[in-house]
Amino acid sequence: MTEEQAKSVADALGGDTWQSGGETWLVLLRRADGALVVLSDESVCEYKTEEAFEKGQPASTVLLC
Repeated sequence: MTEEQAKSVADALGGDTWQSGGETWLVLLRRADGALVVLSDESVCEYKTEEAFEKGQPASTVLLC
């Protein structure tokens, strides 16, 4: 998603934006249990920790397209 789209989604959901490279933007939602939910325009992924996110190791993924 674009930066503008990511900012709108992040504002609506109470998350943060993150640029994953080039023009690709993600929305990061940090849960109270330390898990991280990451939204893109193609998927929603849950990571048990930020370290798992950095390693690209999602605990679960839902494809949107």
